[in-house]
Amino acid sequence: MVIDLRENLQSPVGARLTLPRGAAGKQPGILKPLTPAPVSPVATRGPLVEGFRHLELSASTLAAIAAMGWQRPTPIQEAAIPLLLAGRDVVGRARTGTGKTGAFALPLIERLDPTDPSVQAIVLVPTRELAVQVTSEIDRLGSGSGLRAVAVYGGQSIRTQLAALARGAQIVVGTPGRVQDHMQRGTLRLDRVRVAVLDEADEMLDIGFADDMERILRHTPRERQTALFSATLPPFIRRMIIRYMRDPAWVDVIEPEAAPTVETVDQIAYLVSERDKVDAFVEIYNDIADDPRILVFRRTQIGVDRLTAALKRRGGAVAGLHGGMRQSERERVMAAFKSGTIDVLVATNVAARGLDIPDVTHVVNFDLPQSAEEYVHRIGRTARAGKRGTAITFVGEWDLDAWAQMCAELGIAPRQGTLRLYQPDGVADDTREVG
Repeated sequence: MVIDLRENLQSPVGARLTLPRGAAGKQPGILKPLTPAPVSPVATRGPLVEGFRHLELSASTLAAIAAMGWQRPTPIQEAAIPLLLAGRDVVGRARTGTGKTGAFALPLIERLDPTDPSVQAIVLVPTRELAVQVTSEIDRLGSGSGLRAVAVYGGQSIRTQLAALARGAQIVVGTPGRVQDHMQRGTLRLDRVRVAVLDEADEMLDIGFADDMERILRHTPRERQTALFSATLPPFIRRMIIRYMRDPAWVDVIEPEAAPTVETVDQIAYLVSERDKVDAFVEIYNDIADDPRILVFRRTQIGVDRLTAALKRRGGAVAGLHGGMRQSERERVMAAFKSGTIDVLVATNVAARGLDIPDVTHVVNFDLPQSAEEYVHRIGRTARAGKRGTAITFVGEWDLDAWAQMCAELGIAPRQGTLRLYQPDGVADDTREVG
């Protein structure tokens, strides 16, 4: 099922959703208080070097950085850019939203030859959304360089990509499957590639692109420079590093002692029966201050469709995002969410992979994450760029044991919120500490 965004756009952003009559005063059934483990301290980073000038970037690149509003490099940029500019292979451990794209894009812009129309850099990413996002950032950072970047990914017309490649591009950003497709067609040659980048390598491995990544690297010159970025380094990725990289420099900006959750995220758990989750979301939505940007996670595509339809019936400016939608519709939905035309995006985990949306104010786990790692990945979508955010988790009747175990594993103690729909007088208590 493809969600029609046009219907979503009829509801103004910030419109109040409606609760059905008789919702107040419901009882949550068998729900009981939770007793998670105490919060672990979160390590803090040291001060960063101010500005980008010390990185010895060209004037045109510095101008592009200023136009994007970047004031100082992130830790991964601070460490990786000088190494990549010097021609070193680099392995970078960093999570999504830490500035990884700038870390490899700026050296590419500085080192590639705009007068040579052949493909000089191949950037592999796990999802089509990330391919579009990375290409856009390279275009903006390299606006004064004369370099051209092209995105290739499944779900987009192959003719559009063939025409773009025929016009010439020094940088190709793509998902491994579509890159291989172009290689087999003879429309993408990698024999003059100087730099190969694997972004979110562990995500590509999880999706099933292991063989594709290796085949693509084998078709590039052995003397190329290689950069690999990954939040984790499972055995297969380590074997790839040994096999395809030359004496790489290791950059790790994930502090080993840090708690795996984000310290700037206010985490709240609501004990709510499965049948009441839509009403609970509507109540919470209507209590949020002006200009919310809410990312709601559901486990399945049909769950996304059903929740999106239910919220649209209540008058919400909402859209869904999942892999069963046409690529053109996915791009329209993302553009509407980023611009603020819609303020609620309902998505599956896979659809949200690799998306960098800096202004998400709230993440809602409508369905409980299936692992502690998935919980951390989801709530990391808010509180970007030094801002604060809120992560809300709905805990249903059958989730209590799994949620308590997850909290204990992460060492977190989210506040337990209460809902007016469960209060006889329709007035919720203030949120309180779980336990």
